[in-house]
Amino acid sequence: MPVGEELRWNQTLGKRRMLKALIRGAALGAALAASTLVAQAQTELDFASWQLEEPGNSDWWKAAIKAFEAENPDIKIKQNYIPFADYLTQLTIRFASNRPPAVIQISEQNYGAYASQGWLAPLDARIQGTDIATDWASAQADLKWDGETRGVLISNSALMLFYNEDLLQKAGVAAPKSWDEFKAAVAKLTDKQAGTFGLSAVTTEHPTAVEDLHRYAMWAGTSLIKDGKYNLTAPEVVAALDAYRQTVGQNAPLGNNSAVARQLFVDGRTAFLIDGPWVWSWLEKATPEMRPKLKMVRTPFDPQEAPGGITIHIAEGLDEGTADAAWKFVQFVTKPEWQRAYLKQTGQPAGRKSPVLTSDDIAAAPQLEIISAAAMASEPLFPTDQRIRGNFAEYSAILMTAALKLLSTQEPTDAVLKAAQDQLQAAIPLD
Repeated sequence: MPVGEELRWNQTLGKRRMLKALIRGAALGAALAASTLVAQAQTELDFASWQLEEPGNSDWWKAAIKAFEAENPDIKIKQNYIPFADYLTQLTIRFASNRPPAVIQISEQNYGAYASQGWLAPLDARIQGTDIATDWASAQADLKWDGETRGVLISNSALMLFYNEDLLQKAGVAAPKSWDEFKAAVAKLTDKQAGTFGLSAVTTEHPTAVEDLHRYAMWAGTSLIKDGKYNLTAPEVVAALDAYRQTVGQNAPLGNNSAVARQLFVDGRTAFLIDGPWVWSWLEKATPEMRPKLKMVRTPFDPQEAPGGITIHIAEGLDEGTADAAWKFVQFVTKPEWQRAYLKQTGQPAGRKSPVLTSDDIAAAPQLEIISAAAMASEPLFPTDQRIRGNFAEYSAILMTAALKLLSTQEPTDAVLKAAQDQLQAAIPLD
């Protein structure tokens, strides 16, 4: 090739290469710009929960979050797991230091501690016109503070009765059909010399001991709070909690928390257990010989009691875009299909009022229908008075002391309850 033509060829080739490089650079720049825009447009929601590492609950939350992010690529859920033992403390620190999670899971009985501080956003305007306003369990109405709804119920569980059919048959005791029959059966099935007890119950410092005081009063037809006042010294309450003292104190092993109480029942050491529906999964830990003997039924005495469900909330003070994204997440996890998956995966009833199970679901797992029906008929176990809910930790601490005195001392029941009522009235006045 002549020198002149070779020079022109090289110049042309150089221009082409330069053009290609410019095109590649422009394309790369456009891609980087686009990815930057996406990153800038994506909202990150900090979601706090103690269930993100719990079997069953963890699987459901992570599946729901993955599906939500796929449907909403502009929103990223930052999963913030805090162990339950530290949860309330860590959550309080974050709120008090003005760096709260955008979306917060709370157990219903602890809701008031956060609502009373103004830390939870009102949701009525968002709920209006949705099925949350029309198709939710009655406990949803209790998530109001100063007249405004500040959370959504995800689950609402009623207490269930578990019993060892083999122990009952050997003792010639029928499954109880009333509260009085239950108390009599528990006493008859206790044989301490043989190492068997009529009842598994919490008999040490533990929140369930406070639940028990409310349970025994309600199943006796009375209440610790009446007409907006403390009612612990009323004769009917004293009688009900004396029955608690006898039934639990004389027929359940002492010094046990909920985990030990459940394991004793699973091991066949106790005849009865009253607990939440999640204990069904514990039954699978029983030996193959023991498992068929362990039964779960709706409690055969009314009212059906709800110890408090799981609620979800949005932090107050978020910017509009973050708050809107947080509400999208709340709506997503409360869709019928995700509520159904929640019940199937965790054994805990959905927050909805209408049934979420299909006929195939019930055929595959009949216990879920029992659990769900009991929850729909349940009443709140704890007082809904806003003064108590806002100071629930102090309220519980005083009643915890009373419960442990009833189980471990000889102090008269009426004296224990009088002291507790005086302390409650001084700490959390109701009149």
